[in-house]
Amino acid sequence: MKTIYFVRHGRTLFNQYCKMSGISDSPLTDIGEQKAADLGAVFKAQNISFDIAYSSDLGRTRRTARLLLDHSVNPDLTPIESTDLREVSFGMFEGDINDPTWERAGKQIESPEVRGDSPDELKIHALTGLKQLDTSGLAEDYEDVKDRIRAILSTFAHSEEETILAVSHGLYINCLIYMLSDEKIHVSTIENTSVTKIIFENGVFKIAYIGRTENL
Repeated sequence: MKTIYFVRHGRTLFNQYCKMSGISDSPLTDIGEQKAADLGAVFKAQNISFDIAYSSDLGRTRRTARLLLDHSVNPDLTPIESTDLREVSFGMFEGDINDPTWERAGKQIESPEVRGDSPDELKIHALTGLKQLDTSGLAEDYEDVKDRIRAILSTFAHSEEETILAVSHGLYINCLIYMLSDEKIHVSTIENTSVTKIIFENGVFKIAYIGRTENL
């Protein structure tokens, strides 16, 4: 059996100012840095030790992973960076304000109720609209993200290590949950520096819990 702890990165400036932070980066806020360190201490207090650590290659996840590990029982681990753990790419909409961007995407697919604070299930479907509107060729829809999720899960499945840390992003983790639950679990949001635990056993990935900050 393998255990994978998916962690969303700490709060960033783009999060604070309600901007579309896909593959574009912004630094962690002071609170974001502190919460990342605190989460590492929680893992340490609960005697959870990682055999290996992964992170998306974006700065906010790399910083979160480093702070978390520095305060865990595994400060000597160096995370392996993977583009398969990156946040969804929003193409030409990177850095734009959340509400009008999601509203525009929703209208494109005839779901005008989509907003920045909409349940992530609606946003997952609205990714199709964003991709249709994007002229950069960089925007991803749910199918694109699923391809990356399958790739990283395959990496984990074939890894010799049993306890894995994977620092990633909010909408990405929502897509992961949506996919693994056969689109039956609907999560409103994944909080910064929260933990979603996935178990791999007998060839199957299962969701143990979603979005915890304690009792890991």
